[in-house]
Amino acid sequence: MKVPVHVITIIIVVLVFLWLMVERAQAQDQNFLWESDGSLTIVDGAKDSGYIIEDGEVSTYIIPSETETTIIQDGPSGKMIICTPTVGCY
Repeated sequence: MKVPVHVITIIIVVLVFLWLMVERAQAQDQNFLWESDGSLTIVDGAKDSGYIIEDGEVSTYIIPSETETTIIQDGPSGKMIICTPTVGCY
């Protein structure tokens, strides 16, 4: 029994689509940080980001990337901060 050509084509298309989704998911470098006031800060492309606990106070830290653009959607202020390796943050 021969498998129809369109079935093989559909299987190949689905496998390529799934492979591309996996590659895209691995390429994303996002972090979501909950602030003490309940707001959410979204960090995309940073070298590192996370939480610091000092004297019982929890605060967040973000280290921008040295090679690519870092985008920060600051939860408490509602501002978008963009950091580039050549210009800095604005």
